[in-house]
Amino acid sequence: MTAHRADDPHVLPEIDIVTEHGIVTRLPTSFPLYDPERDADLDPDRFQQGFDEALTDLDHMPSAWARHYAASILDKPAPRHDSDRSHTRGYRAGLYGFLRHS
Repeated sequence: MTAHRADDPHVLPEIDIVTEHGIVTRLPTSFPLYDPERDADLDPDRFQQGFDEALTDLDHMPSAWARHYAASILDKPAPRHDSDRSHTRGYRAGLYGFLRHS
């Protein structure tokens, strides 16, 4: 494997990933690169707030009620035209995680 420098003009930014440890060249089979952290529609702060609110809401209920509430909410599809999709995704993720681990 050939080592490359990050300031090398021959490095192609669309296929090379520059890390603190060096440069990693992705193979063509890795395209398209999907990185959930780069989801343009997701606001990580609103997602975390929704997640935390779900767990807080569930924490204030007896466990049987909490499981029923989470299952009931997740049984319905998420609103298609939600003005705060990041919060809704976080809230639903919290409910799902609760059900998965209870």
